[in-house]
Order: sequence, then structure tokens, then C-alpha cells
Amino acid sequence: MPSQGGPPHASKSRHLPRSTSGPEQCALTGVELLRSPYFNKGSAFPSEEREAFKLYGLLPPNIQTLDEQVKRAYQQYSSRQDPLTKNTFMMSLKDQNEVLFYKLIQDHLKEMFSIIYTPTEGDAIQNFSRLFRRPEGCFLNIFDRNRVSDNLAQWGVADDIDYIVVTDGEEILGIGDQGVGGVLISVAKLVITTLCAGIHPARTLPVVLDCGTDNQQLLNDELYLGLRRPRVRGKEYDEFVDHFVQSARKLFPKAYIHL
Repeated sequence: MPSQGGPPHASKSRHLPRSTSGPEQCALTGVELLRSPYFNKGSAFPSEEREAFKLYGLLPPNIQTLDEQVKRAYQQYSSRQDPLTKNTFMMSLKDQNEVLFYKLIQDHLKEMFSIIYTPTEGDAIQNFSRLFRRPEGCFLNIFDRNRVSDNLAQWGVADDIDYIVVTDGEEILGIGDQGVGGVLISVAKLVITTLCAGIHPARTLPVVLDCGTDNQQLLNDELYLGLRRPRVRGKEYDEFVDHFVQSARKLFPKAYIHL
């Protein structure tokens, strides 16, 4: 408990030895549970789960179905006036309730694909440092090679990760060098992987290798969140990428790495 539905098309991935489906145990209660996008159901928590997880008083009394939540979320989405604000709304929803996020897209995939991926995701990447609210993914710094293994290890043990998408942010969706903001393309690719291939989102890992940037606009931006220096290239870069790959293979030996 709480009973948490699997991702769309989960049945197609059940043959995988490390796939996740069906109800899962949850050690969180109260406010901490509502702050977990993976377990949070919002207004869809039934009475028995509200009692068991100490949620009474933290939610409005009416209990809704997932379809009713989708209807409300779609109305909220539709009220946004331009693609970028729609993208921002969707990422905010993902930060709150992952099941609702994926169900909403699944029901409106044709309409929303260009919002959660190209071309709108390119606008979101270009505005990463200005729209930043909370981190998502693993940020690896070329000057902190000694921390790469420890940073990756925070995402679980050997059998916890099935699919890793990594970028260095240099060539993104035809918009060039976006530095650390490139992490959003790793996130977006994994969203599509969940929707279209049934890979459980909790078993994926978006990664950005921050090696600096040659984008002068970013270097001049006081809000830029990445390394504020020209891109590292050559042998040092190659060794960093190799160190990442070797570390990821050692920690998650059964995971696919999408470079």
C-alpha cells in the first residue's frame, strides 16, 4: 500500500526480470507521502488509505477517480496560453503526481507530444536556469570525477535501474550547446520511453555530463546553473565520459545506457 498503478503499457515490459508492476509497499505517511510524486495520488486516495497513511485533514473530503483527476488536469492544461507554459505545467504535474502525469499524456498523446518533446522541450531547455524549481536527474561535473560513482550510487543498487539516458548538452534538438540544461532532453526521452515502451519511470535515470559550455549567452547569464566556463574537450573530456560509462556499468550492470 498504497496501491499504485504501473505505467502505461506496463504489460509489455512484465517479461523483464527487473520490471515493476502492481501495488508497492510505502513507508511514507502524512505530508511526506503527499510530497512524493511517485506515491502521491492526491484526491484519489480511498478512505482506507487516508486512514492508514494519516491523510485525513490533509486532503479535501471528496474522493475522486483517476479519470476525474485527468479531466480536471486537462482543463488546467488547456487554460495555459502558449506551448512553453503548457510544458511548464506538465513538468509541475510530474513533480506532484507521476501516475496522473502519465495518464493525462496517455489520454492526449497526439496533442501533447509536441509539448513534452520537440519542439517545445527545446524552449524549456533554453530556459532551464530561469524556470528551474527542483532538480531532476543526476548532475555529473567533469571537475568532480572522483564523485561520479558516489553520485550514481545514490540512485540505487545493481538491480534498481533498467535504462539510463545521458547527454553532455552540446547538441540538443537542433538548438546547439545548452550546457547543463541538456538534462531536460534526458528527462524527456525517458518520459517517451515510459509512454511508448512501458519502462517503469522509477527504474530510469536521466544524466547530464556538465563539461562547461561554449554558449556565450549562457556564460553571461547570472542565473545559469551549470559550470560557467568554456567546454572541456580532448583527452580530459574523453576520459570523463569513459569514467562515467565504466562507473555506470559497474553500478548498474544490467542497465541500457543511451548516449
